[in-house]
Amino acid sequence: MIAQKFSTIGPLGVVIWQALEDLGIEPEPLFAEAGIEVGPLLDPNTRIADGAFRNLLQAIEAQASARTFGLHLAKFIHPTTFYSLGVAAYCSATMGEYLEKMVRYYSVVTTNDVMSLVKEVGECALHWTTHNPEPFPPIREDGIAAIFVTILRIASQNEFRPRTVSLARPFPEDEASHYEDFFGCEVLFGAPETSISFDPQLLKLPLVGADPQLAQSYDQLTEQYIAKLEKADFPARVRNELVRLLPTGVSGKDAVASVLCVSTRTLYNRLEEAGTTFREVLDETRKLLAEDYLTKGLPVNEIAYLTGFSDTANFSRAFKKWTGLSPMTYRIKVALNDES
Repeated sequence: MIAQKFSTIGPLGVVIWQALEDLGIEPEPLFAEAGIEVGPLLDPNTRIADGAFRNLLQAIEAQASARTFGLHLAKFIHPTTFYSLGVAAYCSATMGEYLEKMVRYYSVVTTNDVMSLVKEVGECALHWTTHNPEPFPPIREDGIAAIFVTILRIASQNEFRPRTVSLARPFPEDEASHYEDFFGCEVLFGAPETSISFDPQLLKLPLVGADPQLAQSYDQLTEQYIAKLEKADFPARVRNELVRLLPTGVSGKDAVASVLCVSTRTLYNRLEEAGTTFREVLDETRKLLAEDYLTKGLPVNEIAYLTGFSDTANFSRAFKKWTGLSPMTYRIKVALNDES
């Protein structure tokens, strides 16, 4: 499993592919443009990085026939889309237990946001609070709400009925009526975060798929999946801290271990478990930052400083080792490619 700090479970990409085909939109060019291979998405251990996922949704939103795509993709959603979590939740005894599992293990679905269940007198609500600082196209908010209303309807044999759906997206001028038709309730737009409110009595609703033994087995599989996800995500956490620390002139393993609240030995071990080393992560981070800074036109001496090198000469030698090109040659090559 390869993970980034922000990612989404691969099989959801298959659902998107199916929904596009159903609308008569050829999915292959859109996936290729986003840099996503469809074959590996059948494996739940495949995670779609947030950048690629964002690019895909932007490409879809540009299609005139996909204005309400987030609602349409729910047609192809199934509990098994979310691997063991979907089955474990479906086998829950009650709707309340179902939702508690979804909240507890939501990182299986995506790490771009956090799902929470708020219980108040007279009303309950599911909330999605984003953790990713880069915004997604509005159809993602549509999709989150549509997917969860759909799987809750499946689990409850259509007994789940939301009271209000609030979407963290602008008002859709020409398609607003489709939303109330889909959700069967009032839909509010421009909300600070996406949420679904419902009657608290639904938490007590017994589910027809209840199977305690099967639920326990799939709970264990889900916990194992999350453990693997966290291990695979550790290099991304190291990279994130290096991006923050490098401009300060600090890039040592002890400093990174300290900010991650682990020992240096644990840092080494967890990176080894993820199939990499501290040196590899450091070099990869410096290389990616340097390429980005060169593309943006920053002076080479400033780039050397921002990537944690003591001088320009050491930076230039390292960059040529990584790419086979000097920083200036790389910059010229990028400029020529842009012109063509």
